[in-house]
Amino acid sequence: MMRFALVAAVAMSPFLAAASPGGGPSFGTFVRDFGPSLVADCPNPEGIAVDRNGLVYASSFAFQPVANICVLDSAGKLLRKIPVAAGATGSAALLGMLDVPGEGLYVTDFANGTPGNGRLLRVDRHGHVGAVAGGFTAPNAIARDRHGNLFVSDSFAGTITRLRKDGTHRITWAQGAPLTTTGQPPFGANGLAFDAEERYLYVANTGDSTVLRYPVKADGSAGPIEVFAKGSALDAATGTAQSLHGADGIMFDAAGYLWVCANQANELQVLSPEGEVVARYRGAAGAALDFPASIVFRGQTLYVTNLSLATGGVNSKLSVIVAPYPGLPLWP
Repeated sequence: MMRFALVAAVAMSPFLAAASPGGGPSFGTFVRDFGPSLVADCPNPEGIAVDRNGLVYASSFAFQPVANICVLDSAGKLLRKIPVAAGATGSAALLGMLDVPGEGLYVTDFANGTPGNGRLLRVDRHGHVGAVAGGFTAPNAIARDRHGNLFVSDSFAGTITRLRKDGTHRITWAQGAPLTTTGQPPFGANGLAFDAEERYLYVANTGDSTVLRYPVKADGSAGPIEVFAKGSALDAATGTAQSLHGADGIMFDAAGYLWVCANQANELQVLSPEGEVVARYRGAAGAALDFPASIVFRGQTLYVTNLSLATGGVNSKLSVIVAPYPGLPLWP
């Protein structure tokens, strides 16, 4: 049975929630803006990463000859911008990011969304940008396993690619219809996250409003795909609306809850280990989320990008939430 953490159950759950107008739990005042408006420096912020020094990085999905990565300190002050020049298409549109100590900041470049033009890039500590791999259509999220392999979702090709940090040993780790979509937004495979034991790689399908997962077999290959949580099924079972609507960036906390950016619902939604929605965060008034796209933890602090597509980018900003549990570490 799918259960929601309602007021009557607050003593049993760390997710202290009140009923929302849509019928499910919703947090409002817990969501705050972080830092300045990024509309002039990193419009339509999409990817987000944090390093060991607490610096926060936000990438711009703005289709420009030079797209920026904004760097903010832990207090939200904009420190600098890292320019990323476009490739052959003349258009740079940055999506997912992942910081790995000793390796650098990985970022995907959607370019113009046509086959072969998408790139996986790496930015070193001096701000130099280099190509790791090309040939993608719509490279999006990035995950890394304990062996140092990188996994990149391609939202249009319906694939997950595995490769080494230097771009070698590249394989199509998973592909197929479940990683594509005919829904809206028209992005299939998107957010990626391993669970704590790396037994599964979880993947959000944005257009299908679904979270899927692949078992990781002993030899490192992908097992048969499974549906972990489907928005329409959650809505039907609970009498709510917009569950996982536009599932985008995802990340686990240390207690095993999966945090999901539901970009069409303008919410962060939290799934239990059983795939039940236990909390929904949306913010209020000027601090409301606006097309939340990606998330990253630093301890219990959760940073969120607001892609702000529906408002034409004018609400380009970052948000912050203090979560009940710290995030699952992305590196040792």
